[in-house]
Amino acid sequence: MFEAFVQGLLNYGDLNALGFLFLGTCIGIIIGFLPAVGGLVAMALLLPTVFGMERVAGISMLLAISAVSSTGGSITAILMNIPGTGPSIATLLDGFPMTKKGEAGRAFGALLGSATAGGVLGVCIALVMIPIVRPVILSFGSPEMFFLIVMGVSFMAILSKGSVLKGLLSGMLGLFIALVGYQDSTGVERFTFGNEFLLDGLNLVPVVMGLFAGVELLDLAVSGVPILPMEKVRAGKDLRRQIWDGVKDVFRHRFLWFRSCVLGYIIGLIPGIGGDTAVFVAYGQAKQTSRNPERFGTGIVEGVIAPESASNAKEGGALLTTLALGVPGSASMALLLGALLLQGVIPGPEMLRNELELTFTLLWGLALANIIGGILCYLLAGYLNLTFIVTIAPRYLIPAILSLVFVGAYVYDKNVEDILITLIFTGFGMLMKKFGYNRPALLLGFILGGYFEAYFWLSYQTGGMFFFLTPGSLIIIGVIVISYLIDPVRQVIDHRRAKRA
Repeated sequence: MFEAFVQGLLNYGDLNALGFLFLGTCIGIIIGFLPAVGGLVAMALLLPTVFGMERVAGISMLLAISAVSSTGGSITAILMNIPGTGPSIATLLDGFPMTKKGEAGRAFGALLGSATAGGVLGVCIALVMIPIVRPVILSFGSPEMFFLIVMGVSFMAILSKGSVLKGLLSGMLGLFIALVGYQDSTGVERFTFGNEFLLDGLNLVPVVMGLFAGVELLDLAVSGVPILPMEKVRAGKDLRRQIWDGVKDVFRHRFLWFRSCVLGYIIGLIPGIGGDTAVFVAYGQAKQTSRNPERFGTGIVEGVIAPESASNAKEGGALLTTLALGVPGSASMALLLGALLLQGVIPGPEMLRNELELTFTLLWGLALANIIGGILCYLLAGYLNLTFIVTIAPRYLIPAILSLVFVGAYVYDKNVEDILITLIFTGFGMLMKKFGYNRPALLLGFILGGYFEAYFWLSYQTGGMFFFLTPGSLIIIGVIVISYLIDPVRQVIDHRRAKRA
């Protein structure tokens, strides 16, 4: 095993393999930065090119795109409140308020430090867990996965800056919207109103673009002023100093970073739902364990560190699940699984025996992609000064971004109707913002809605009405209940202390 471990790293001494890893990292950052595109689209487009390539080089290119695209997406979330990728939704909760306070550089630093170190730590945990990963993954059945989704939506509701009830209603509405289209097990169409376009449900990209990009662009158009005035933007040495302050914040909050990484890795192990759930669970535990939970959502650095640590750490878990069981840990890992099959590699338990060197090679590649990505993002932010984007006048910025929004909504499934969906959700998002409802909670519910329904019916059909009476399910239910009770109990304790004082 040690020989395979060392040889896995030495494989990147080959300039061909390292060059394609670097190319994939560059593509992942650029694609992640563009709203509505995302690393998944880039991986899908490049998947056919893997056939015929040297296997380490081809697979490493796709792996690097998956590893760093969320980091590029978080840059967009911090600067413009538009999530470039799904996991970036949690980052914008505090990242964009930091930009509006003139602390975009510090938010960048926290993003780069926590994401890069988190990705490396996720790989280190994966290396340690190779001998024991199979029983851990197999212990999660459909009931546990159902309640894990409930926990993710519940945490998002609890994290609402206003009413917890409004946050919970937003998450439930997202689950409801996800029901549009055919029901998988019965084939019955729901909420389509006779429209064939809705038979396959709503696509994620138009919904995201409407709820976030459309709303922010409308706000920007109404205000008529840049996101941030020029005098509040740091540049040159001041910006780089601010970025390093953000990196230092990761070390100041190292226990939060470590907890978030471990949470992200564990949830990333679970096939299918780990990616988008992990960041919100990490953000939730950061707020619940903070001495000042009321400051979350106002622009504090802990709100960037927690989700970004989990976002990159979960990639190590998702990769190990894909390699060890042949079950994709996420949507991007499903495409990586396709790349492995194109190269004649059959993932599964036997891979840890017959292809152990390739397993270590890919884990090393994931760590190297995170390190290279962190360096490239620092150069982009610190020397090319991406923060100038927030000072551009709306009359120039809005047309440029709006074209990306509409092109992204159309290209995803090549349906003109998706542009209409984007406009509808823009109006809906404006109403939610005006009345204090939680747009990220709705989006998370929508993303997880399909899994929510599928795991519920599978659990009910196999376990009956008491399917939740399993040890794993009861533990997750206990965590959900405790998370709802923490704030009321804290308020009672603070009230009693105030009375005594």
